Amino acid sequence: MTDLRHIVSGPRAVRLGMFLGGHVPEGMGRRLSRWGAGLVCRLRPAVYRIVHANLQQVLGPGASREELEQKARQVFYYALRGYFDLFRALHLPVEQLAAQVDLPGETRLAARTLWNREGGAIVVFPHLSNFDLGGHAFLSLLPETQLFTLPDPSPGFQMINESRNREGVAITPLSSAALRQAIRLLRRGGVVAVAGDRPVSDLDEPVPFFGRPAPVPSGHVRLAVKTGAAVAIAYCILSPETNRYTMYLEPAMDLIRTGNQDEEVALNLRRILDALERVISRWAEQWLMFVPVWPELMQG
Repeated sequence: MTDLRHIVSGPRAVRLGMFLGGHVPEGMGRRLSRWGAGLVCRLRPAVYRIVHANLQQVLGPGASREELEQKARQVFYYALRGYFDLFRALHLPVEQLAAQVDLPGETRLAARTLWNREGGAIVVFPHLSNFDLGGHAFLSLLPETQLFTLPDPSPGFQMINESRNREGVAITPLSSAALRQAIRLLRRGGVVAVAGDRPVSDLDEPVPFFGRPAPVPSGHVRLAVKTGAAVAIAYCILSPETNRYTMYLEPAMDLIRTGNQDEEVALNLRRILDALERVISRWAEQWLMFVPVWPELMQG
């Protein structure tokens, strides 16, 4: 069976999603999302097995088969609903788009502390819930931000990247030129945003993540060590209480300095991963991770 990830990220699927987002009523979009999630769980393509394996590591050995299957179904529901809500919001003016996401007072206050810091700030986020839509709202709080995305994006992902564009936000696929741009921005007190939970390169040395080595990225930590940037964790969830997306930003962490660069990278990466583990564990059913974080689990 063709990998579902390549289908939903293809240009035709993205165009269809944008059309549906602009024309399908909200309630119908929810129902279609539930139907689609059920279909994926019945067919169990490769992407289902990836999600199941990732959840198994996050939830631990105490999770029952029923709990894993329930969480996996929820993951696909949140993913499909998230795309529908994102494409629906992209038809709105910027102010109305940002209003689709709740920004608590603590988030607004923490965001104000990020801008114009000496050395800048790096915001690290996990792939929770509608991180794209949450990012739109969150970045509206900052004058200038650079957002790193996957290197060499496919045509479908390139269309999504273009949808993220707005004044004051630079969308840059990971590259040497993008890194140089980020260093300049941080040195003038700007903000760089990057995902911290998705394996990107085979060159990343595996480190413990949820108790098992995983090739999660460390480049953002090396960038912080190089520039002296503070690091903050941000995440978006669909609130069970309000049924609305809420964007949270935790207070920025100053780096631990020891005088040894490799040691500083290891210590600060551990702090960031601990924070990501805490958040992902709390909202495991909203962790939209469709690549194998622990590839060896796929061999079982």
